[in-house]
Amino acid sequence: MNPLVYICIGLGFLAVILATLTWRKVKRGRIIGSTLYGLQGLLALTFLIALLLILSNLNSYQRLTFENDIVDVVIKRIAVQKYQLELIYAEASTRPGVSQIYTISGDEWQLDTRIIKWQGWANLLGMDSYYRLHRLSGRYAEIDQANSLPQTAYRLSDPDNGISIWDIKRLSKSKLPFLDAYYGQSVFLPMKDGARFTVTIAQAGLLVRPANEIARQALVDW
Repeated sequence: MNPLVYICIGLGFLAVILATLTWRKVKRGRIIGSTLYGLQGLLALTFLIALLLILSNLNSYQRLTFENDIVDVVIKRIAVQKYQLELIYAEASTRPGVSQIYTISGDEWQLDTRIIKWQGWANLLGMDSYYRLHRLSGRYAEIDQANSLPQTAYRLSDPDNGISIWDIKRLSKSKLPFLDAYYGQSVFLPMKDGARFTVTIAQAGLLVRPANEIARQALVDW
């Protein structure tokens, strides 16, 4: 279980205890004491709500423990510099067994992820890293084409819900000592008719391996 859940449970108990103490002080007419306990209870409740919203946001990510298969990418050529990419999600992914098809322009396909990693005491608490596929896009091998031809890109995840840890990291003026969130390693590989690649992720980032001979030859010729 995520250690944040235990912290939420503890904050919940603390809020209940402080609310009980506040009520007792109110019944005895002790205004100052009830105010102090009440403010502490509100503070505990505020932290609890914030953590619950953060947990809600983390649910849109996938836990990253060991090397995980994410998705297979199957490529079909439909025109010059235009391909159909089928993403087949692995059983351990956020969408097990789901298959989605995208039309990509260019010579190469690029996959971007968001990865959240914890540092320091957060690691000691047993916080796992999290990842989420973010975007699939096309790339042109020639810079002139990249500057003049239409680009194609697709969002692979839903918009953030709850309190976005990603935004907290981005908006914080100084580095948070317990959080190391970064735009996970982007990978790009050649598109070739009939090629199939397997995308996995580990603590070091994204890994892509050819899953058939056409993909292996595409990497040789790239």
